Amino acid sequence: MSKPKIADVQAFYVRAPDLDQERTDSSQDALIVQVTTDTGVVGYGEVDSAPQVAKAVIELRGSHRIARGLREVLLGQDPLQTEQMWARMHEATLYYGRGGAAIHAMAGVDIALWDLKGKILGEPIHVLMGSRYRREIRAYASSLFGATPEETAERARLAVAQGFTALKLGWSRLDSMQLWTWRSWRRLVRRSVLRLSY
Repeated sequence: MSKPKIADVQAFYVRAPDLDQERTDSSQDALIVQVTTDTGVVGYGEVDSAPQVAKAVIELRGSHRIARGLREVLLGQDPLQTEQMWARMHEATLYYGRGGAAIHAMAGVDIALWDLKGKILGEPIHVLMGSRYRREIRAYASSLFGATPEETAERARLAVAQGFTALKLGWSRLDSMQLWTWRSWRRLVRRSVLRLSY
C-alpha cells in the first residue's frame, strides 16, 4: 500500500445571513477546513477565530520560507505525519504568525489532519492520541444572554425542554440586569438544570 499524499487543503467560509457584529457570538460565522488525499479520503476541521483572516492564512501564496500559506506547505505531504505537518505549518508562519489567527488556522488544519488519520487507519482519534479518559461527556446548551430577563429565562427553559442538564451563558459582563436575569432564570429551572455557569 502506497502512502497517501495531501492533494488539497480548502477553507470554506460560512456566515449567518443576519450576522450581528455587535454581538460577541462566534456561532454566527465559521471556517470549515477540508483536507483531501490523493486517494479521495477527506478530513474536516473547524476554525473558531476571525474566519476570513484564518482563510487567508491557509490560502496565502508565500513570499519566502517563513511567510507561506498552510496549503502550499502541506500539498504532497504524508497526512499521517501529523507532528511533522504541525512543524511545517509552524515554520511557514514564523514571519507573520506565532499567535492569533495563524495558530487558529493551524489548529483547524490539524483537526482535519487527525480526522483524516483516523479515517485512513480506521481508528477513533482517542486511540491514536493514546487513550480516552471518559466514556461519556455531559453535553451543555450554550446561549447568549437574552435582551430581557424573560428572554433569557425562555432560553433556559428551551434548553431544559431539549434535555440539557447544564447551560452556559455568555459573552458579556454581568451587569445588574444580567445578574438579575441569571438569578431569576436559575430559580425557574433549578430543579432541571444541574449546573449553571456564566
